[in-house]
Amino acid sequence: MRQKNKEFIFHKYDADQLINRRAALLTLGKGTIFAILASRLAYLQIIENDNYSSLSDDNRITHRLLEPERGFIFDISGRPIANNKENYQAAIILEETVNINDALNAFNHVLPGDKLNIPETIKRIRKSKKFVPIKLVDDLSWKDFAKLNSNIHKLKGVYPVVGFKRHYPKSESHAHLVGYVSSIDESEVYSNPFAKLNNAKSGKIGVERSLDESLRGILGNKSIEINAVGREIREIQRVESKKGENVQLTIDSEIQDFCYRQLEGVSGSITVINVNTGEYLALVSSPSYDPNLFITGLDNKKWSELTSNKFKPLINKTISNNYPPGSTIKPLVAIAALESGINPNKKIHCNGQHEISDKSLESGFKIFHCWKKKGHGNVDMTEAIKVSCDVYFYQIAREIGINKIAEVCKRFGLGKEVFDIFYEEAKGVVPNKTWKKEMLGESWMVGETLSAGIGQGYFLTSSAQLSLALAQIVNGGKKILPSIIVGKDKANSKISYDSRIIANLNYLEIVKQSLFKATNMLGGTSYGSRVVGDLKMGGKTGTSQVRTISAKEREVGIIKNKDLPWEERDHGLFIGYGPTENPLYALSIIIEHGGSGSGAAAPLAKEIFEYIFKNKMNINRKKIINV
Repeated sequence: MRQKNKEFIFHKYDADQLINRRAALLTLGKGTIFAILASRLAYLQIIENDNYSSLSDDNRITHRLLEPERGFIFDISGRPIANNKENYQAAIILEETVNINDALNAFNHVLPGDKLNIPETIKRIRKSKKFVPIKLVDDLSWKDFAKLNSNIHKLKGVYPVVGFKRHYPKSESHAHLVGYVSSIDESEVYSNPFAKLNNAKSGKIGVERSLDESLRGILGNKSIEINAVGREIREIQRVESKKGENVQLTIDSEIQDFCYRQLEGVSGSITVINVNTGEYLALVSSPSYDPNLFITGLDNKKWSELTSNKFKPLINKTISNNYPPGSTIKPLVAIAALESGINPNKKIHCNGQHEISDKSLESGFKIFHCWKKKGHGNVDMTEAIKVSCDVYFYQIAREIGINKIAEVCKRFGLGKEVFDIFYEEAKGVVPNKTWKKEMLGESWMVGETLSAGIGQGYFLTSSAQLSLALAQIVNGGKKILPSIIVGKDKANSKISYDSRIIANLNYLEIVKQSLFKATNMLGGTSYGSRVVGDLKMGGKTGTSQVRTISAKEREVGIIKNKDLPWEERDHGLFIGYGPTENPLYALSIIIEHGGSGSGAAAPLAKEIFEYIFKNKMNINRKKIINV
């Protein structure tokens, strides 16, 4: 019994001790909290007294973002091709309005010419933050803006705002390259900090999209005191926004404009590259559109017109569209043949067709036709390029094989992206045995090698790729790292002189001379488009079929392109360089469904080189500096 009492006394003492500890801890915690509150109160009353002494019990502080001015885009000579214009706007702050309907009706009375759809406007306002200015109208004339300012006392919660609006002075001619800005969409809400702004813009395609992050600048912010009804009392703190970086392109806007005019009324593309620097001086796609229309938003009718147009005005045909290269591939096939040991003086007889065995056909053979029905007779490599003999290239393609052709084409830049900044760029296709097995699960056929030898079959290239390939042929085989943005992309306007694409420069000279003769000697496929004068161009025509010609049609007579629907006509291509003595520029022209390279594309090349020889042998460069 005595033992039990001892135990009881011991436990009672232990419990009392525990209670005392808890009380001590609670007291300490309360003391800490009170100390923190006291110090914070002292901070607010003493240190922050100047900032808060004027605030009434009903006043509060709010924060607003400050949008920076977007950076400009210039051409190689410092000419602006994307800049900003002052934009006179009217905005409303929901929290500062007593009655939204009354405020909007009052606005309609003051500016009847910019009459608002009140139900739609209210719906849009309700989705926005209360203390953020919400755009009512923009692009006001100075007269209306002045009227708004003089009547602002009648418009509760409405404010005049001077902002910036993106402007494209070159409009259609540069649209696909530069791109445009438009309202931020849902996919950007979490990745773009500018999504917090009402009516903020972001780049959608082209350079505007590729370099959007550097062009848009850095957001600023301000802290303001507002009263009980939301009226701004004073500004407490401000961090200025930082203007976006300016961007300079390698494009010469005058060459770009001239090339665009050559494509008037047709669907196609033109690219021009400096063969010694790798700078692209023109990337032109037609038809085009006015990028200024996208800034404020297109109506459904205009958008439908653009998207339903069979000529695809929204597509950048210089990099996004791929085409069979047709006979423009023949210079590269010739290089592959020379590297494989084919003697350039070897003559092959062309009687208008080339026959191969094909056990899958009832006849047991398949005939590949030359574009010239009766053939070209005996031709060597130079003559074959000059007159574009298909039979010659069927034969040498068969001898060297598809893998060698593909290897050379890839080495010169086909089948891969020319630039590393445009999300809309397509790689194209340079087929070989492995590619077909992986993509189609089928073995390569001999007939497919013959088709590849004249740029048909699975082959797909872009205008930018073709001009790049030719540039590396005529510059002595020096590897080009293409550039479109000064100081921003992979080339930085420099060429790799220590890296040659080809070891034997004699092979390049053979091809160059062949291209010269194709344009400047009687019988050449582009002789009718030669440049007369001291400075000359060389080049190669190409025609790529978009439909299969049946044996029956060949018997009765092949339907002429002009008699076919536009979509079934052949594409017309031309690759050219100049001056031939000391090459400076290379170009590529693709006319969609133009019929033939000699008829549709080569004449445009003549006009372009004549313009360049006269006006652009020395480009006026002006370095743009960000400040």
